[in-house]
Amino acid sequence: MLPRICVKFKLKYVLAAVCSLYLLQFFGAFTHFFEKDFESTFDYPLNGDILSDVYQLRHGQQPARQPINRYNYSYITDCDHKCKEDERLIAPRLVFIVKSAMDNFDRRSTIRKTWGYERRFSDVKIRTVFMLGRSRIVPNRRLQSLVDLEYSTYRDIIQADFVDDYFNNTIKTMMGFRWATTYCPRAKFYMFVDDDFYVSAKNLLRYVRNPVNYPEYLEETDEALRKLARRLAHTTDNNNSSSNHSEIADSSRRSHRIKRQLMTDMELPPNVKLFSGFVFRSAPHRHRSSKWYVSLEEYPWDVWPTYVTAGAFLLSHEALFEMYYVSMYTKHFRFDDIFLGIVAMKAGIEPLHSEEFYFHKAPYLGPQSYKYVLATHGYDEPTELNKVWTEIRASGYA
Repeated sequence: MLPRICVKFKLKYVLAAVCSLYLLQFFGAFTHFFEKDFESTFDYPLNGDILSDVYQLRHGQQPARQPINRYNYSYITDCDHKCKEDERLIAPRLVFIVKSAMDNFDRRSTIRKTWGYERRFSDVKIRTVFMLGRSRIVPNRRLQSLVDLEYSTYRDIIQADFVDDYFNNTIKTMMGFRWATTYCPRAKFYMFVDDDFYVSAKNLLRYVRNPVNYPEYLEETDEALRKLARRLAHTTDNNNSSSNHSEIADSSRRSHRIKRQLMTDMELPPNVKLFSGFVFRSAPHRHRSSKWYVSLEEYPWDVWPTYVTAGAFLLSHEALFEMYYVSMYTKHFRFDDIFLGIVAMKAGIEPLHSEEFYFHKAPYLGPQSYKYVLATHGYDEPTELNKVWTEIRASGYA
């Protein structure tokens, strides 16, 4: 009798040990022992120096090595008219490429009326387009007919012939890159953003003038203007002598000069490679229950390269073109933010972090709390976005 109890007792421990080992394996505890060290071994295909090939390809020459990765999906609608120049030959300063799903009609409608409104500023050319894929393998003809009607009404839909699901986000992003280089090649800045974001076009236009010191340089300017306003009010209250009139005029001219300097003098060089947003450095998910599980076969290193969260990121003209051509020499990866991080690393472009790009939803405590916000996630309800944006615009921060 006793030996039988011992056997059962041992069997229970063996089963517990097996289950524990299985759970540890399932949650990736052992996988980490087999990861490669990123800092010393990272080398992502195509390996080696590809920049000479990229240069040749970009400038119409025959590269020594052919690209390995082209996103050659066809466009159902391509918005080829969007960036055509008018008689003044003015290229867009800022292009919004909004990643959207086919059935998100209300979100697109609200964006057109709020932060994506193209005539927001009379002296700054802005363009907004929406990047869509198509429905599942079995076409949804009713949904497609509604998207076709939306395009004929607003003419701002870019739709490509790929299935629009989560693990095709890299395809959606790179089809946006391809559209930009093909149909909007002279814009100065490109903002890729999901359709559940709040964005301040005004702050973005100020950000690109001095991204490293944003928003500190604006705070200094605001303080200088406040001092001038106080001095002007004090002078006006004293008396109306001609000398004071002269001082008032001088203060007004100085205030105008500060504002003009803010809008014109601080201009990034045209060849700057700006890739900016909320920057992360993290490790791959190795537990199989995760939506973002990645096997060692797919990615063997212990950390990701530095990357920008894909929900909202900003690119200068030169960064977009360089990264687009480098992507052709970079093996496809299904997570778009990681793929762009790899591409940026291979291109020698260091992502620039800004706290004013919010990965999570920035708490809204009134317009002042969004004074310097560039973009924030969490606005999937169009009515909320419209309300918040309208209030912030009235305060001059949108």
